[in-house]
Amino acid sequence: MSVQSPATPAVPPFYVQRMWLFFAGYFLFGGVAVPFFPVWLETRGLSDVEIAQVIAIPMLVRVFLTPFAGMYADRAPNRRFAVITFTLPAAFVFLFAWPAEGFWPLLVTTGLAFTIWGLALPPAEALALTGVRRFKLDYGRMRMGGSIAFIAANLGAGALLGIFTNEAIYFFILFTMVTSVAVSFVLPVTPPDVRALDDAARPDTRPSREVLGNVAFLTLMVAVSLVQASHAMLYGFGSIEWTRLGYTGFDIGAFWAFSLACEITLFIFAKQLLGRFSAYAFLLIGASATILRWALFPFVPPLGFVGFALLQCLHGLTFGATYLGTQQMIARLIPDRMTASAQGIFAMATGGLMAAGTSIAGPIYHAYGIDGFLFMAPVAGAGLLLLLSIRRYARG
Repeated sequence: MSVQSPATPAVPPFYVQRMWLFFAGYFLFGGVAVPFFPVWLETRGLSDVEIAQVIAIPMLVRVFLTPFAGMYADRAPNRRFAVITFTLPAAFVFLFAWPAEGFWPLLVTTGLAFTIWGLALPPAEALALTGVRRFKLDYGRMRMGGSIAFIAANLGAGALLGIFTNEAIYFFILFTMVTSVAVSFVLPVTPPDVRALDDAARPDTRPSREVLGNVAFLTLMVAVSLVQASHAMLYGFGSIEWTRLGYTGFDIGAFWAFSLACEITLFIFAKQLLGRFSAYAFLLIGASATILRWALFPFVPPLGFVGFALLQCLHGLTFGATYLGTQQMIARLIPDRMTASAQGIFAMATGGLMAAGTSIAGPIYHAYGIDGFLFMAPVAGAGLLLLLSIRRYARG
């Protein structure tokens, strides 16, 4: 009887299906919280400025905690254990948000819960990528569960708000967090021999210092982070503005679902499109579309539902094309042995600027309302100018 080589270990049962189920359960949270959490905070009496702070501060804290959470996840008995130790306390802490009243209690309870909850994704992603590297599994099939769940949550929560008051948003979010805990327990456990292989293949952590010396890469990171941070006004106040314009919860859910559907469509055809257009072209198109999106946003209300639905379609370019172009450019500018460090820097730059953008979005929206979206156009414009400054590196 032959002994199986440790280089080709057996795939844990139903690996893809279990990862699919986890991502579906985990991203239900985003499908409810992204469009409707700001609306719930407004229902609780918070001002526009306070809502921005409650959303932004956990983002910023998570940027600094993510590296430490990653080190913990690397040392945990297994990835599933690490994910559970984040999702379970996050859901428990969120229970205390219901009786909380006022800015500080809501900031502490929701901020702590959302920060801890967000730290569960990196070890889950690591588990999915282990399946790709060691078992040759399809990452796209695993993550598709998250995209489907996000859209379903957008529409489902929006429809339920036609029956319940906005106070019910809290229970919708709590349900998704409990679901996240439940699906964490179904995650596969990576066999010890596979973890040993991954540990041996893990790149040296020193390349991050070398990446920091690549001016073109750092310029790229600031540029794309500015483009992404210009979305802060939409994430913080898009649903609030649509509510004030008289749209129903289902309408608002549909706006968010439509934007993600357009993003998914771009990802489906990304391989063919990248064969015809360069990564740098993707970045320029994404940044330009972002400027157009925020410049048009204040003028769309007279066009009604269809106008906003069409404008949301630009999300496939403003986020999707920018993200795809960035990943391709990292592969071009950074040697393979440094890509892990590059991805970490990318996550920190995007998270930090998004937190800053969300923080300033509150006072701007409070002062200018829907016209405040115009202020996001020059933020994306600054990103476009930085992209143009590295064109000779990008085309090289």
